[in-house]
Amino acid sequence: MHSGSASSLPTSTVTPTVVLVHGAWHGPWCWDKMLPLLAEQGLQVRTVDLPSSGPDVDALGTLDDDVAVVTALLDEVPGPKVLVGHSYGGLPITEAAAGRDDVVHLMYVCAFMLDVGVSLLDAAGGQPMSWWQVSEDGRSITAGRPESVFYDDCDPEETAAAVARLTPQSMSSCTTPLRAAAWSTVPSTYVVADLDPELPQAVQEMMAAGKATHVRHIDAAHSPFLSRPRELAALITETVRAAVAEPAER
Repeated sequence: MHSGSASSLPTSTVTPTVVLVHGAWHGPWCWDKMLPLLAEQGLQVRTVDLPSSGPDVDALGTLDDDVAVVTALLDEVPGPKVLVGHSYGGLPITEAAAGRDDVVHLMYVCAFMLDVGVSLLDAAGGQPMSWWQVSEDGRSITAGRPESVFYDDCDPEETAAAVARLTPQSMSSCTTPLRAAAWSTVPSTYVVADLDPELPQAVQEMMAAGKATHVRHIDAAHSPFLSRPRELAALITETVRAAVAEPAER
């Protein structure tokens, strides 16, 4: 894949639909700045709302529930798809795309790209991260110090608005191991956020090594959809363009 600014995609090809999958504590709102930028490139885009995150701690879903939501959208949308997962969103896209022939590319944006049998908690070293605020009953997690963990390079007003929309995440979504890994058969791109303070560049590169077909870099912390939306939109557009041209299997 080459670098450079994104140009509009040709309308004569069957262009994959882009499915954006948010990470933990977030919702589809986190992609709002990306949507018009991707639309400018002629891309059809869909987002999902993962049930593992939400305001009602008694109704939080599991990783299986998240996979089911992504699967339902894949079933609903005709034609080829490119799945884009951010952070925790790497888990449901990895499992949901397994065994499907309509997902032509996986894109991991500073995301967890894990092996079968590995959970997010396993990848974090087996213990809750220092900034996780685990509920008394152990069933949900609130993100502590999100300003530095998620939005280290974002505008202060934008950071405050995003922090206000964060919701609890289910613990089970972080402790459940993956049951399938689509990256073993589907081409993939890992976008390393070079300035990420909590998922360091070296850790991202380690996850991508031996798994990702392509590795790209973006000069951003953990939320490039807020701090570098145009650059991320260009990377997504280039990935979709390449997916049209390259074989759908590794």
